[in-house]
Amino acid sequence: MDEQGSPEEFGAGSAWDVAIRYHEFKSRRFPQSSVARLRRVSALAILERAREVMGSVVHPVIPRSAPWSELPPEADQAELDLEQTLEESPLGPQDIWMSFATKRRQAVILSVDTSLSMTGEKLALTAVVIAVVMLQFPEDPVGIVAFENEAKVIKGPDERLGLQELIERFLDVPAQGYTHLEDGLKAALKMTRGASCSGTGRPPSVVLLTDGKYTAGRDPAYLAPRFPHLVVLKMGQERASLELCRELARLGAGTLKQVGDLHALPVVMYSVVKDLLRGRSLA
Repeated sequence: MDEQGSPEEFGAGSAWDVAIRYHEFKSRRFPQSSVARLRRVSALAILERAREVMGSVVHPVIPRSAPWSELPPEADQAELDLEQTLEESPLGPQDIWMSFATKRRQAVILSVDTSLSMTGEKLALTAVVIAVVMLQFPEDPVGIVAFENEAKVIKGPDERLGLQELIERFLDVPAQGYTHLEDGLKAALKMTRGASCSGTGRPPSVVLLTDGKYTAGRDPAYLAPRFPHLVVLKMGQERASLELCRELARLGAGTLKQVGDLHALPVVMYSVVKDLLRGRSLA
């Protein structure tokens, strides 16, 4: 048997089918070794789907110049800045200027609904969304909060974690019956104030993935004005919760993206990611 496990081992037609049915399979009380293979097959299928959505990953850069002696270790595409150098006379090592690029950094916090209504394919597609963000921001401060009965930190902004390990960790978040949207936003807000989100030159952006319904806690709209930038991805076609999502985005100086077809969720998230990289113009 393949060390990675196979869909056929669990009676599934494909690796993506395993990812969709991960919690269903896990509830059958397989041995721990089989559960580990289930998790691995699911995570790999999710990563493959994310890479298909993104294609090649392009990281935006910021053009800079500095004396050769002060060239930072992370400098990319470094070359002689002849015009700046010729302005210095006589020339010494400190007078040789270099032009270079550094990656533009962006702090991102994801607050994700993982309540009972989010199991199955919804959870797998949400995991693809997380993978899309991490593939685009592999070295940036990215924090992830999951909420159901209460909020749980899946990844801190300064935590270094392999992508497959992160997806496996997310898949193992237990799906509970209640949706504590207020607690999910509180945990995300706390992350935005952490020192680990500083140093990017821009305030962190928070992306909330929710259907807009909450069955625990208070109406969370009072929290929205405290965010520097709040983007709401409203999942599903439920109209009753649309107004709350619209209010959260408005008060949070962000925008609302409606995702009626959940299969489009990863593509919509990728469009949000690209907008963030262009300077957070999400109107």
